[in-house]
Parts: sequence; structure tokens; C-alpha cells
Amino acid sequence: MKKLNLAGEWRLRAEFLDVGPERVAEVAAKPDGPFTVYHGKSPNAFPAKTGFMRAQVPCDVITPLVENGVIEEPLIKTNTKNCLWIRDLSWWFFKEFEVTEEMLQEDVIRLNIEMLDFKADIILNYRPMARHTNAFCPFCEDVKRFLKPGTNTLVIRLTSGIEDQYPKDAISFYCASDNAICDQRVYLRKPQFTYGWDWCQPVPTCGIGRAIYLEAFSGAKIISSRMDTCFLQDGNAEVEFFFELDKTNMTASAEAVLEYELLFDGKPVYQGRQELLLVGGLNYAQEKVELQQAKLWWPNGYGEQNLYELHARCTCMGNTVEDRVKKVGVRTVEIDHSKLSDGTRNFFFRVNGVRVFCKGGNWVPTDSVYLRTPDSTYRTLVEEGKAAGFTMFRMWGGGTYEPDCFYEYCSECGILLMHDFMYACGFYPDTLNSFLFEAQREADYQTKRLAHYPCMAVWTGNNEISESITDWFPEPIAPDRFYGEKIFNYIQPSAVHQNSPRIPYMPSSPYFGGKANQVDDGDVHAWTYLGRDPKTKFKFSYELEAFDRMPARFSSEYGFFGAQMESTVQRYHDGEEVVRGGEIWKHHGEFDRKRNGIDGAINRHLTDFSKLDMQGYLLYSGIMQGCLYSEMSEAMRQKPYGAGDLIWMYNDCWPETGWTVIDYYLTRKVSFYFLKRAFDTRKLIVRSREGGAVVTVINETPETVSAEIRYGYMKFTGEKACTGSKTLQVPAHSWQQFDFDGEGDLREGFFFASALESGFETADSLRAYYRDVAFPKAQVKVDSVEKDGNDLMVTVSADAYVPVAYLKTSDDRVHYSDNYFKLYPGEKKTVRVLNCTEEPVVYTAEMEPGERSAADEFQEASF
Repeated sequence: MKKLNLAGEWRLRAEFLDVGPERVAEVAAKPDGPFTVYHGKSPNAFPAKTGFMRAQVPCDVITPLVENGVIEEPLIKTNTKNCLWIRDLSWWFFKEFEVTEEMLQEDVIRLNIEMLDFKADIILNYRPMARHTNAFCPFCEDVKRFLKPGTNTLVIRLTSGIEDQYPKDAISFYCASDNAICDQRVYLRKPQFTYGWDWCQPVPTCGIGRAIYLEAFSGAKIISSRMDTCFLQDGNAEVEFFFELDKTNMTASAEAVLEYELLFDGKPVYQGRQELLLVGGLNYAQEKVELQQAKLWWPNGYGEQNLYELHARCTCMGNTVEDRVKKVGVRTVEIDHSKLSDGTRNFFFRVNGVRVFCKGGNWVPTDSVYLRTPDSTYRTLVEEGKAAGFTMFRMWGGGTYEPDCFYEYCSECGILLMHDFMYACGFYPDTLNSFLFEAQREADYQTKRLAHYPCMAVWTGNNEISESITDWFPEPIAPDRFYGEKIFNYIQPSAVHQNSPRIPYMPSSPYFGGKANQVDDGDVHAWTYLGRDPKTKFKFSYELEAFDRMPARFSSEYGFFGAQMESTVQRYHDGEEVVRGGEIWKHHGEFDRKRNGIDGAINRHLTDFSKLDMQGYLLYSGIMQGCLYSEMSEAMRQKPYGAGDLIWMYNDCWPETGWTVIDYYLTRKVSFYFLKRAFDTRKLIVRSREGGAVVTVINETPETVSAEIRYGYMKFTGEKACTGSKTLQVPAHSWQQFDFDGEGDLREGFFFASALESGFETADSLRAYYRDVAFPKAQVKVDSVEKDGNDLMVTVSADAYVPVAYLKTSDDRVHYSDNYFKLYPGEKKTVRVLNCTEEPVVYTAEMEPGERSAADEFQEASF
């Protein structure tokens, strides 16, 4: 097989939309020179009559526009407003390349383009040859007949595609914010968030993404492969190999040999060989085998992420073509829907038969200009999720299917994926055959592409579309039928069954129960229950007991706003003066509706928000977000039926005050550390009850732990009463509870439990109602600072209880093993400060008791 990489430097220019592919020669004849688009700050753009830009493909057109000084970086200041005109032009990419006589001797020469956003005309040697309208499927066609020896020219004309849809919005229902600029997005198979959402500004995308190359071969090649785990027994595993092969000559059969081997740590553990008679086009082969003493793949914290390598090759007509080496895992995954005594059902993920609590967050695209994300960003974000104790990401359906590197990193780090197909918050035109054709292609391609990754835990049909039928629309404006059912209830489950049958499928998220978002059955997006349901809703601004009242099994969406670190705020102001409440400040998520929620929560729980300066607001906003994430997680984990807590949302596509714990610039927010502690693999949770407390003991690790748990009542000044201890054998992958009796004034202290020697951090019964308590003034100090390689080991202590203490250097992007933590009187806390030479200073966040203003009344918000 011969491969010609077409990535690299291309020429690029814009034209009006009426300049179609038939005018390619006219566009190509325009001379080089400075390229200009006249637009200023108006919505209209006028391309120059001459001139091309240089563009490094793959890229979105935004990248060369920024590099050539046509526009400013769109995600800083208020620049998103100044790039909307990009959608109203056609964008022409030109590439010259050389083809050898030797390559032309092969049976087929396919042009492969992994991602085209969006409406693409493919023109080869000035002959229009194809059109492509799906960013979620690759373009792959035999183009041999269009090629010639020597210099060839490939032209790709791209548009947003939206020009074909006005005003086709008859079935377009969409519940979002004023940010959304185009309900016709439902007709276009491209990332839906690019037209704006309630947490991001619209940034029109248009470009060539990921791999682009010519591939020439003769005979046959493997186009799809995977290894399924059928079952596990006595340390052994039955696995099944699947291969899909493509033979070039359509009118004749041919002998072929398929060879494959499975390696672990570079050593073969199984070798297979099949002699096949292939027909033209698609062929299939499979084999079941038993692996002795299989090395299992486990989620993060539950065991090792053992990965095998699957090598395969096909020899046909004297040509051997190697398949891409794939890392695969031996593991089973299922959803346990078993019934409870009250008639409701569980919703547990079981991996290798073990119940897994799914801790994590919703993944959205890493950049509003998503095609420019480097592999390093995916690695950083996945590794940060692992560091925070995540076992699952939910791939939100308004984004995109990520590149292969992302799924590889998730598999290496043990992070399961609850993966939406890319449909969200709208009703899709399943009455159009052309749309159903693209939906079928997409489902088939993506389920095949991702089937071999051990991180894949469940496919879900879409984001919130089933829920919308029962929860969103009053009768007069409800749609006349469920638009999209042909896709979500027929096409997608069929594709999953055919291509990844060991991965469960759900028609939507949320789903299960008498209605799609039923709180006590299945997967829940908790916005409804904490906002409207009278049995579970907040009685005042983020009433913490509401989390305990909510009988959810698995919450895959709920979140809290939190501000960013000061370095991020400075960064998106890009040299402009930071004005709290200014135009740039508000543009990046600090608008009044959001601030009302943040300020009300700070005022109810922490301190008088009206007295805070900008730095104080950033600090207390982050602490408040962290406290609420911690409370939500602990409420879910301490319930015997609790199965998952995925925050909305984990990462950002642009810099804004929002729900995330990692911001757009990959900086940890204050809340990151609260969530990290809440997701500890060995965890104690203490809840006060009448006459004492109940302690939840969680051990998710693969080792049984012998723990002497000390418990009792402690005053804020350190005096202890009613103390006791209990020695427990805490099995691997276990959850258990015990009660203890005790007395104490919870205005002056708390119940606690601790087993530091066994890896369980001290926990207490104090909820985050810090304004209800008058904490004694504590003396906090740094006891020691020691170097450990490139890190510092900092030990701190306090003589009284401190609800939030934190270490700080001049750089708020420094990573800590823990930060924004509690300090207990007489207990030392040692923190690793990573890659840092500057000794940090320890501070406390003072909690101001007293009367709360009217801002602590809960303002119901709809997101």
C-alpha cells in the first residue's frame, strides 16, 4: 500500500456564495497577492478580487484568518461578535501534489479526508467529482480516474451549508439561550454547539480536519477490526475477533490470507491465521478463542488498565497490507437494571461483573474552533480527569466525535465513556431520506470506529430529546410527533447491535422509566428535580438537603457556576483593563442571570457577597462551586442505590464563568480540588442524625483494607467527646455504613470519622452552611517545606477548625496534590506542590456569620 500525505501548506481564499464549483478555473486564475476581507465590525464581508492566504491543513479557516491578520483571535475580548460573517462566504482550498506512475499502477487510489466542515465540493484537476455534507463521516472515494502522472491539483470548496436551509425551520424546536443564532442547525450534520448554546457564543466553523491523504493499494485490506470479550471465568476470558475486509477487484474472487496476533507487553499471547476466498467489496471473518489468565482492563481506581495490542494483516494477489495497530482490553461492561423491593430499578454500570460508581463530568468540545485542538490538549484533559478520580466522561451530544487519540487516552487512563450520538436539544428531520441516509452512514461509521476501545461503556442516542417530549413543551406548542425516532429508536440501535454488540445502547440521555427523565429510574438530568419537583426542589438558595432528598440512581447532568482563576480573566481581556461588570467581563459568561445565582449562593453559605472585591469574588465563587459539587457527589455516593454523578460540565470550549472545573486554558479552577476529594477512591462520608451520626465507608480500590476508624464529636477548638473506634475489614470494591451514638452542639462542632493510616481522609458532618456558624479565629501556619525532586512538600496545620485553607504562589496555574482544604485542630496536612520552586503562602477563606439578604432566595433557572 502506498500513501501520500496531503496535509501541509495549501492556498486559501474566500468567494461569495454564488461562486460555485463550476467556476473553479476562474477562482484558480486569480493572482497571488495580499488577501483581504472587508468587513470591519459589520455582519457583511467582501472578499478581495485577488489574493490567497497560506493555510496549514488540517485547519479551520479561522486559524489562517488569524495568522494573516484578517481577524483577531475570536475567543478573547468580545471578538466572537466579529467573525459571524465567516458563515456567509465560500472558502476555497487549493493544493498541488505529485503522483507517480508507480502509484497509478495500483488497483484503487482513494482520497481520504477524515473531517470536512461542512458542505464540501471536491474538485480534482479542475473536474468537480463529489459533494460531501457530513462532518461526522469521512470522505473516502476512489479517485484514480481523475489523476494523472506528475502534478495534480485538488480543490475543496467549503461553505457553512446553512445557506441551503433558510427558512426550513418547520420542525425546529430548540430550548436554549439568546446565544443560539440558527435553529436550522438540525439539518446539518456538524457540531451543533458552533451555532451557540447557553454556555458558549456562536463561532462559525468551516475547514478540513484531521487526516487527509491518498491511499493506493491492490488486492485487499482490513478496513475494520475489533476484539470483543464474551465472558470471564476463573481468570480466563473468551474473546472474539472480528475483521471486515475490502477487496479491490469487484468482478472476480481471489485467495487471501488473514493473519493476526494479540500481544501483551510485547509478547504474543495468541496468533490466528485464516485462508479466505474473497469476493469484490466487503468480506467478513471472525474467530472465538479462550485467553488463559487474561489481564483485565479496569476503570480508574478499580484496578489496572491492562491493554493488549492487536496486529493484523491481509495478503491478497501478492500484496500484504497491514492494519493499524489497535490497543484493546479484556473487559465486560453492562448496565444492571435489577428491580428493588419498592418496584423501582437500579441503574448500575458493572465492569467485569463489579459495580462501578461512575464519577466524572460531561465532556464538551475542547475549543469553539474545534479543528485546531492539538493531541496534547486531549492528553492533558484526560489525565486531569484521572487525577480528579474520574471513572467516566459523558460525551455530550451537541459536540463532536473526538479523534482517535482521545479514545486512546481514555482507555489508558481508565475513564469510561457514556457516549451520545451527536444530536442535541432539537427535533431532527427524519422525514427527509437524504438526512436519514447521512444518519445511517454516521452511525455505521462511528460505531465501527470506536468499537474496539475498552473505554466505551454505553452509546446514547442523543442529548435530552426524549426528555423534551415530556418535560419541555406545553401542549399548544408541542410537536405533532417525535421527530427523530427513526434515527434514535431504529437506525442507531441497529448500528450498535451490528458493530459493537457488547456495548449497551440507550435511545437518549436521560432515559428509562415511565418518562425519559424519571428521577427514580435510570439516568437523570437533575435540573428538573432540583428546580421544579416539589418533593426534591431547593427550598432556598442551594439547600443542601435537597441532594439527599433526590432519589436519583445516576445523575449524568447537574452543575453549578463558578468563576475562573484570575490569570484566565486577564488572559481573555488580552491587555484590556479588567472591569468587573464591563462589556468583556459580561461577554464571557458574567451576565446578570448567572451572577444572581452565584451571588445568592455565596451570600447564603459563605459571606456577604456585596463586600467582595474582584479577587474576593473569584475566590468565593470558586469555593462555593466546589462546596456544591462536593455536597452533590457525597449525597449520591452515600445512597445504597447511588450509581453515578457526572457534573455538568467538565471542560470548556472557550473562557467563561461556567460549570466547569477545568477552564479553556486548561487551568484548574478552585472547585477542581473539592471534586477531587469528593471522588476519592477510599472515602468516608459522615451525616449527623438524631443522637449521633452515620458513616459511609467506600473502598473502590482492588485491595481489601483493614481500617481502624476513629469517630466521635469534636468542637471547633479541638476538644473531643463521645469518641470511639471501630475496626473494619473493608473489602475491595465495597460500600458499607455504620451508625454511632453521640451528642454535641452542631453550632460549636461536628461529628467526625478518620482512618488516615488506611488512606481514608478525615470526614465530618458539617454541611456547607458556613454562615450559620461562628468559627473561632484559627492560627494557621506552614510547619515545613521540603524539596522532593522538582516538587515541594509543604506541611501546614491550624490550632482550630478551618473550613477552607489554601496555598498560593504568584502563579495560580500551579498544581497541588490538594488545595482549598479543611484543616482540623492538631492534624497536620502535607501537600505536594508540583514543579514549583516558589514557597507558597497559606491563607484561609474567612466565613462571615450573620443575616443574609434577599439574594438567598432561590431563583429558578432554566438551562
